[in-house]
Amino acid sequence: METMRIVRLGVIIFLCQELSCGFVESSSCMPGFESELLVFKVHREHLHRGKRLGRITFNTCDGRTRTLFQSADKRFDVNTEGILSLKRPVTLHEGHKVFSVHAWDSSGNKHTAFVRVERAHNHEEHHMDTEMESSSDLPVLRGWVIPPVNEPENSKGPFPKKLVQIKSDYAKETRMVYSITGEGADLDPKGLFTIDKFTGNLFVTQPVDREKKASYRLIAHAVGADADITETPVEVIVNVIDQNDNSPVFTQNPFNGHVPEAAPKDYEFMKVTATDADEPDNDNSEVRYIIVSQDPPFPNPHMFDINTVTGGIRVIETGLDREKYSRYTLIIRAADMSGEGRSATGTAVITVTVNNDNAPQFEYNTTESSSNLPVLRGWVIPPVNEPENNKGPFPKKLVQIKSDCAKETRMVYSITGEGADLDPKGIFTIDRLTGNFFVTQPVDREKKASYRLIAHAVAAADVNVKVTPMDVIVNVIDQNDNSPVFTQNPFNGHVPEAAPKDYEFMKVTATDADEPDNDNSEVRYTIVSQDPPFPNPNMFDINTVTGGIRVIETGLDREKYSRYTLIIRTADMSGEGRSATGTAVITVTVNNDNAPQFEYNTTVSSSDLPVLRGWVIPPVNEPENSKGPFPKKLVQIKSDYAKETRMVYSITGEGADLDPKGLFTIDKLTGNLFVTQPVDREKKASYRLIAHAVAAADVNVKVTPMDVIVNVIDQNDNSPVFTQNPFNGHVPEAAPKDYEFMKVTATDADEPDNDNSDVRYTIVSQDPPFPNPNMFDINTVTGGIRVIETGLDREKYSRYTLIIRAADMSGEGRSVTGTAVITVTDSNDNAPQFEYNTYTASVPENKVGVVVAKMSVTDDDEPGSAAWSTKYRIVGGDKNGFFNVSTGPSQLEGIIITVKPLDFEKTKQYILSVIVENDDPFVGSLPTSTATVTVNVEDVNEPPVFNPNEKVISRPEDFAVESELVTYTATDPDTGKSQKITYKIGNDPAGWLNVNKETGVIKVWSLMDRESNFVKDGKYRAIILATDNDEFPATGTATLIIELEDVNDNAPSINERTIQICNHEPVPVLLSITDKDGDPYSAPFRVETQGDTSKNWNARMNDTATGIVLSLSTPLEQGNYIVFLRVYDQLLHQDTTIQATVCDCTGQDFKCNDKWSTAGVPLSIVLGILGAILVLLLLVVLLLLFLRRKRDSKKEPLLAEDDLRDNIYYYDEEGGGEDDQDYDLSVLHRGLDNKPDVFRNDVAPTFLPAPQYRPRPGNPEEIGTFIDDNLNAADNDPTAPPYDSLLVFDFEGGGSDAGSLSSLHSSSSGADEDYDFLNDWGPRFKKLADMYGGGED
Repeated sequence: METMRIVRLGVIIFLCQELSCGFVESSSCMPGFESELLVFKVHREHLHRGKRLGRITFNTCDGRTRTLFQSADKRFDVNTEGILSLKRPVTLHEGHKVFSVHAWDSSGNKHTAFVRVERAHNHEEHHMDTEMESSSDLPVLRGWVIPPVNEPENSKGPFPKKLVQIKSDYAKETRMVYSITGEGADLDPKGLFTIDKFTGNLFVTQPVDREKKASYRLIAHAVGADADITETPVEVIVNVIDQNDNSPVFTQNPFNGHVPEAAPKDYEFMKVTATDADEPDNDNSEVRYIIVSQDPPFPNPHMFDINTVTGGIRVIETGLDREKYSRYTLIIRAADMSGEGRSATGTAVITVTVNNDNAPQFEYNTTESSSNLPVLRGWVIPPVNEPENNKGPFPKKLVQIKSDCAKETRMVYSITGEGADLDPKGIFTIDRLTGNFFVTQPVDREKKASYRLIAHAVAAADVNVKVTPMDVIVNVIDQNDNSPVFTQNPFNGHVPEAAPKDYEFMKVTATDADEPDNDNSEVRYTIVSQDPPFPNPNMFDINTVTGGIRVIETGLDREKYSRYTLIIRTADMSGEGRSATGTAVITVTVNNDNAPQFEYNTTVSSSDLPVLRGWVIPPVNEPENSKGPFPKKLVQIKSDYAKETRMVYSITGEGADLDPKGLFTIDKLTGNLFVTQPVDREKKASYRLIAHAVAAADVNVKVTPMDVIVNVIDQNDNSPVFTQNPFNGHVPEAAPKDYEFMKVTATDADEPDNDNSDVRYTIVSQDPPFPNPNMFDINTVTGGIRVIETGLDREKYSRYTLIIRAADMSGEGRSVTGTAVITVTDSNDNAPQFEYNTYTASVPENKVGVVVAKMSVTDDDEPGSAAWSTKYRIVGGDKNGFFNVSTGPSQLEGIIITVKPLDFEKTKQYILSVIVENDDPFVGSLPTSTATVTVNVEDVNEPPVFNPNEKVISRPEDFAVESELVTYTATDPDTGKSQKITYKIGNDPAGWLNVNKETGVIKVWSLMDRESNFVKDGKYRAIILATDNDEFPATGTATLIIELEDVNDNAPSINERTIQICNHEPVPVLLSITDKDGDPYSAPFRVETQGDTSKNWNARMNDTATGIVLSLSTPLEQGNYIVFLRVYDQLLHQDTTIQATVCDCTGQDFKCNDKWSTAGVPLSIVLGILGAILVLLLLVVLLLLFLRRKRDSKKEPLLAEDDLRDNIYYYDEEGGGEDDQDYDLSVLHRGLDNKPDVFRNDVAPTFLPAPQYRPRPGNPEEIGTFIDDNLNAADNDPTAPPYDSLLVFDFEGGGSDAGSLSSLHSSSSGADEDYDFLNDWGPRFKKLADMYGGGED
């Protein structure tokens, strides 16, 4: 009733509102949120993506049901219906979350409200405007079922090794914590697998072994770290992938067989078998057989053949003859990987059995009495059987071997053969006198089933009486000393969950090494236990004989019990004897035994379903080169939605719809993922597929696509390959032991860091096998080849060829052979030898570079090598280093030369000891060859030797002529001869010296001058010669250096001879001064004006007294003027005229106007001069006419033409060779500079312009120009005397370097010089020759 009243009240209010809207224009409805704060309460802190929190109500006032909302917090979403849900996970760390929500009305106005999401307490209700579904109504979160994880056995780590990441897709929203339980985790073998609790990474902590356990069943758990989330536990199967880590094992050894000697070709008479513990139906366990050898190899080395697959042995050649070869031993090789992998060898012993192929024969063709012939007797052969593992005591008597001749004479017995003098030696012995046959130790049938011995007997008294040797066969009787062995463990099988009773689905097998077809090896099987024991503890039964396992009860259910483990017992002696246990792991495979169910009883749209979550699928592993059959199931891809609805599966990606297309397929209904053909890891190591699942009834119900990684597991399907073939190396013949000189390498295309690619190296053979068949060794891991024996000799064996085997599986797997060619390089093991041990040579003294001797050697080492080329040393007889020895161009020759002058007077003979060596040091201790070279020094005439060779003296430059400078003598090194030495000047450039040819006294010939061009740096050099009087004279040379001391013999002179100056405000002119003398005979200088110069000019010294400051004291008219100056040094002075040009200008702006000027000379004087010149010219013409007339008159000559008196000729040169090229101009200049002062009345006035005299040039080549210029200046010099003036000729100059021409003033008498050469000058010099060349007369 209360409800009805509320409804009626609501209707009334609604009608009132409608009526009011009809009559009132201004409605009271205002658009907006129902509240400014909207509160939503939740039951947990962690909120998942997609969770709906409730509805937000917004009144639009226009009847619209949909409104545009916007959340300020991007993690929350509000749809147009106002449903508030989570776009991303949110954790309420503070217990609540507040954010704003905006909405827009029909007019476009924005409205805002605040939303508060807070955690509710247990007693509070979850607030929603609309009815929300309870958690019990939500579907269980579902995802993918995780397929098995595959891990290769014997992995090398490193450990722990990551297998896969176990991950829930809740991890995208919150932190999950992972754990594992099951086999290898918390069950035995405990700790084999671990998981990182935060990342979900599943690790294996050590290598696994498929032969111990083929798979492990783990349960993965995941819970939220910060949220109340528990993921459904999921099963993780870890399958151990087989690797070829087991070699085949023969089921017995040896195998024993019998073949009739008349057996036809292709007659199969026995079989050998070998088992391999690796995975059945796999290359790793696929065994093939071959015959390695046959003993004896007669009558044909290939009498037998073996079936490579079954191991059946057959006869392939006729000619078996028991009487010749009653037993054959075959060495059999069994190898897995179809014959390419790991191998083992065993033995097949074949006994040739008798056939009636020999007709009886009479012993003699004629009958003779028995008294004449010895009675032929033979053996009494009993059978010999010995049980294996007998406990003795030993030696144990087996039987007595006895000849029936022993009845008549004493016989001596012996045995040979297997177990006697052949391996295994010493097992059997015989008493030589009694014939008692003993075994010395227990025998083992599994090692050898029978022994063939030869018994011998001879008469003790007559060794020529002997019995034909006879076979004695000792058979080893089998005992039950071997337990059965399962051919693999565990065995793996698959049974459909809907299998009917008596459905046999797998088989276990065991072998027994005891004798076949015997109770000892008759194996029976029983089931010991079944785990789990549900739904019935006896779900399976086993065939006790064959080992076949079958289902005997219904009720298999893969969804409940997907795997069973059976403990199988096998026992020999038909089940009563020795036993062993093994494991059979049975996987229950799926059948369509679950009808599809609707997921919900009421229809829910896909948009209302939560996003499906679950486990991330780890990679799927598939071994490469699988033999199928194909298509081969890899794994079942399954969503746990399949429990509720039929799902449709598909795949995309590499190998599906991408290249290589079609390699993988999926059954769209079951989710079984298949591979359609063998995969090859070397082509592609992994494939990435995308698995899709959608509901068959509603395509909108789908599981998030999931990556499926298919990893290709490596198999040993690639043999190693050498990186080159052949390998070439070089080893010195003197290499020490363990010297590694080369390396071979091989690669394997199989997976790196895996046994399949783990290559090892061995040396198969060495050619030649000398001097030792094992000269070299190889590092099995690195391939480095080293020398392990000494004795390499290049001269005997220069090359070795090694056959190298490289095998993977650490040397036990697939193999390949290559070649290493080793060249033995030469070592210096042969010392060079001189062809001759003594040499004699003669060498003239004083010569350098003379070849003394060439010494040839021989060397047996390799030509052209450093051990063959030679070098030489002088080890004795040359302390002072006069000789050097070098290697000749042929490298086998030593050449001795002189490197210092030899001195006959000091040493007349040298005896040299020379050794020869190689460029390479000797290997070991070798005798060194030595040669003795005797060098005789030949005496030659040596030139005199000055001591010192260069003499330096100091003298003043004005050292007086004829004064003695020095005595410079030489000695004759030829002490064995009495020779006279004479001296002469070799080179005296200035002609200042003279030497006494007898005494070597050197005197001044002419005055020396330090300022001469022949003096360099104050030093004058002259060459002095000393000559002996040998038949072939020799001349020695020395140098005399005279350091000339300076004297004041040069007056200073002004350098500038012309100046220019203005007559208004004149600027003084600086004149520089030169004095050839050095300090202290030069500066400071003084200056004085001469004559009238002082009237108009002023001259003074500058501050340093090295220059003259000349200034105009009286203004002069424009013109040329002569200035007379006298310059003084400390002792001497010199007058100098300066031509000064005065211009009408001011200061430094020197500029002369072009106007006629007579330089202040009156016009009358100028006219007088011109008249005088005309008169002079007229006189010259008259003089020429007079001379012409005079030439026409003939005069008598002063001397008769036949007058024989000598005439004086001037040849304008002195000769003398190269020394005349340096002209000494000082003589000429000195005459000009030292002319006397002549005072006459006709000297021109000082104001007349004076010509400029050019100073002496420094270059002698300009002497001609210098003379012409100064001659022209003298002709124009007004101060020069006129042509008709009195001239003074009595002054010849002072201190002339040329000296006097008179012999009266010669520094030496005629006796000092040798004038004999005048006799060769002809009749014109006859008088001089008579005067000076006549000797004492």
